[in-house]
Amino acid sequence: MKNFEDGFSITYQEIIRQQSGWKKALEDLKKEKIKHLEILNQFKDKVWVFTGCGTSFYLAQTASNLFEMLTGIPTKAVPSSEILIYPKLVLNPVTQYLLVPISRSGTSTEVVKAAQKVKKEFSIPILAVSCDANSQLIKNSDFNLTFPFEKEQSVVMTGSFTTMLLSIIHLASLLVDDEELVNKLKNLADESHRIMKKFESRIMEIANDNNLNHFVFLGQGPFLGLANEAALKIQEMSISLSQSYHTLEFRHGPKSTASDNTLITILLSESGKAYEAHLADDMKTLGTKTFILQGENYSNLCDKSHYLINVPANYGDIFNSFMYLPLLQLLGYYKALSKNINPDNPKNLSAVVTFETKYDGDHENQ
Repeated sequence: MKNFEDGFSITYQEIIRQQSGWKKALEDLKKEKIKHLEILNQFKDKVWVFTGCGTSFYLAQTASNLFEMLTGIPTKAVPSSEILIYPKLVLNPVTQYLLVPISRSGTSTEVVKAAQKVKKEFSIPILAVSCDANSQLIKNSDFNLTFPFEKEQSVVMTGSFTTMLLSIIHLASLLVDDEELVNKLKNLADESHRIMKKFESRIMEIANDNNLNHFVFLGQGPFLGLANEAALKIQEMSISLSQSYHTLEFRHGPKSTASDNTLITILLSESGKAYEAHLADDMKTLGTKTFILQGENYSNLCDKSHYLINVPANYGDIFNSFMYLPLLQLLGYYKALSKNINPDNPKNLSAVVTFETKYDGDHENQ
């Protein structure tokens, strides 16, 4: 295991450095305020369709909900494959849209082709989000959200998720005249890093419980995309069985799979904390272990859970994603180490998914 201990693991370094990347990104995004306000004003009466593949799709789910919560602009989130295969189920002829494709590299085949299809066949403008300002996706789009970003070497996406999400939240914040929101954005990186380091040993403790081999992540609203991403991270890095659901949906069938080998992680929301805490209590009767992430102002609704992490009270549903996700990324990382698996080299995966179909003969992504 020495070749991927903490000091040498690329994945670990990219998880723990992400908040410093947020600061650099925010400084650059602030300089583009006028340009970004013009985009918002031009398309605030349109439906914004957020799209991506894999982690970027789960980012699209999270971003679309948070963006709509902040701005009131209607949104939807779909995987890019849905646009390629069933575009008319995504885009109807009587609604005007803005497509927001998201890709770390800006070269993932499905995202690039979905953007091309939407622009060519539906004449829908594109606002692309990527960590690579020189990527094909950015160059072929009408507008973009880009920022300084130290390229990730790891196959799994970590800091790229949170930094692209932050760029979208910063864009949304420009439509909201709220000094408190601006201050939270300013202090977010430092607070998130403090929480991550404070609870890293707790995360390691959970990961080192070798009895746990089934992981369930639950979230509502913007936290569903986060739950999906957390399930993917522990699956990618540690090759563990994982599932994700809307929190309250777990009662309706999925709980039949729970056992004393199951860890149920609930991403508590401010909006639904009473319902979600009640579910956490129910889960104890199934013999499972529970792990709760919550704001410290939620009155310890789940104080009898096996594992409980309180994050700062004043960040709420808009910003708690940035408190929760680095911890969940660490859970995947440390679970991999506990199983003597190298998280830098996940099974069957590559950093970018590109392919050529038999039918279109395109070579732009090869």
